[in-house]
Amino acid sequence: MGRWVPEFSKKKTILISTLMGLGALLILAFIVQNYHEKKLQDEILETTKSYMVFQTDLEKRVYSNIYLLNGYVAYLKIECGLDWRQSPRYLATLIEDQEVYIRNIATVKDTTIVNNFPLEGNENTIGVDLATIESQKEMVLKTKNELMTTFQGPLPLVQGGDGFVVRVPVVREDSGYWGQVSIVLEGERIYEAIDEIAEKTSLNIRVYNTYEDSFYIYDEKPMKNPLSFVISPTLMNWKVEVAPIDGWSHLGTTHILLGLLCFLTSIIIGLISYYSLKANYRFKHNSIHDSLTGLLNRHFLNDYQKLIFSSAERRSAMVGLLLLDLDSFKSINDTYGHSVGDEVLIETARILKKVVRTNEAVFRIGGDEFLIIFPMIENALALKNAGKRIMEMFHDEFRIKNQDIWIASSIGMSIYPLDGKDFEEVLHIADKNMYEHKKSKNYNM
Repeated sequence: MGRWVPEFSKKKTILISTLMGLGALLILAFIVQNYHEKKLQDEILETTKSYMVFQTDLEKRVYSNIYLLNGYVAYLKIECGLDWRQSPRYLATLIEDQEVYIRNIATVKDTTIVNNFPLEGNENTIGVDLATIESQKEMVLKTKNELMTTFQGPLPLVQGGDGFVVRVPVVREDSGYWGQVSIVLEGERIYEAIDEIAEKTSLNIRVYNTYEDSFYIYDEKPMKNPLSFVISPTLMNWKVEVAPIDGWSHLGTTHILLGLLCFLTSIIIGLISYYSLKANYRFKHNSIHDSLTGLLNRHFLNDYQKLIFSSAERRSAMVGLLLLDLDSFKSINDTYGHSVGDEVLIETARILKKVVRTNEAVFRIGGDEFLIIFPMIENALALKNAGKRIMEMFHDEFRIKNQDIWIASSIGMSIYPLDGKDFEEVLHIADKNMYEHKKSKNYNM
């Protein structure tokens, strides 16, 4: 009878619940991961937008000074005929009322400084051959030989301090390279400008020069997974790393909390699954089993007998019914109490379950009435032998709650289709035979 509702398997239920919990964890992790991926993409987009604001603002401030230098080159070639001694008044007018970061503007003939504006504070630079200064030699010669505008910095200056140098070649149409002019941008003012832009855009910024040397760090805190950009690769060629000033939110506390929430949710789902499966088993078990004895009940008998009798009819097989009733059970309740009577019923059920085989089903169909169905018996002798086995189990006294109780039983047997054409008729014959046995007590097997 065990095949109808399998015994509750704690290990199997735990395994199923664990798999359901893990499945829920994977689904939740997938949802959270998608959420974080979207949030990350949104953050990257916003950070990139902020960086573009930063780059545009910084390039504007740097290039505005370079445009002034190009104007000075044109002035030298057209107005002065390359006579730099006429330039101070022009340069003073050029940078007047401009938001510039120029420390000085140098006029270099070949590679030697011949003029510096303003001259005050820069007197010691006049006559210096920049090609002999190790820190500036490379870019000075590159400007001369390749006739291209160059940008260098930060670097130590001849007149002291650090700065960024922009060099523009001056080329004569008749004789080619004449020299170059350069602007020295004050390092501190450039850093202040980057600070201002970084604060406005809420970015943590690090800037590296052409040689991958970091010369500006807005915040000393470690940057996790920064975005990398390059500012003006044809001139400045600065590598910039940026990240939100407070770090990426997808790497923060929210991410950890959501992960823990997913884990706890999967555990809860696993526990709910376990207790749901357990409750479902109990519901199924109780719906077809007697609550006291654990035997199959009369409700399930209606479905079971239809299945067995239909199968027997198709196969032209015989089905045996054995109906058992406890004699004088009322007197046991009256003498020892209902609790002892319940124990007698439980012990009777234990005996019957022990006697029957796997394919035989035992039902409790009344207070002290039990029915055993034997599917597809070979003949009437097989049913009688089963009856003998059961009667023999009731020969000994029951020891219940320290009471020795003698239990007598009456049995009635019937066979389908010999005793009837359907279950009700066959059961009626078994009931009739049982009462005859109870009256005679001379049932001869």
